[in-house]
Amino acid sequence: MTQVFKALTPYRKIIAAQAVSEGLPMQRPLFMHYPDDAGTYDIQYEYLLGRDLLVAPVYRPGKQTWSTYLPEDNWIHLWTGDRFTGGDTVEVSAPLGQIPVFYRADSEFAALFEKIGAEY
Repeated sequence: MTQVFKALTPYRKIIAAQAVSEGLPMQRPLFMHYPDDAGTYDIQYEYLLGRDLLVAPVYRPGKQTWSTYLPEDNWIHLWTGDRFTGGDTVEVSAPLGQIPVFYRADSEFAALFEKIGAEY
């Protein structure tokens, strides 16, 4: 996972700069960017890294799949490239080392995220 963290450096620099200049946290609750999506308000174990990455940590041992709520947007699963329309819960494969991570399809960093998903 160190390689993925390193590969995300250009994106992390942008969201760190936002944290400094605008006071936005790097790790954000889903409702921060989806205030009209009632499904985002009770979620405790998912977060946005910046505006464009949704992370859903697997916190139960032995799980190979994981259910994740996706806010109303168009999402791409980082590891498989599968596309999802948000506003509902999806179940995805979650092997060790590949927690569910999704990126917004219209992100300006989509090419970076696609490259990361393909390489790791």
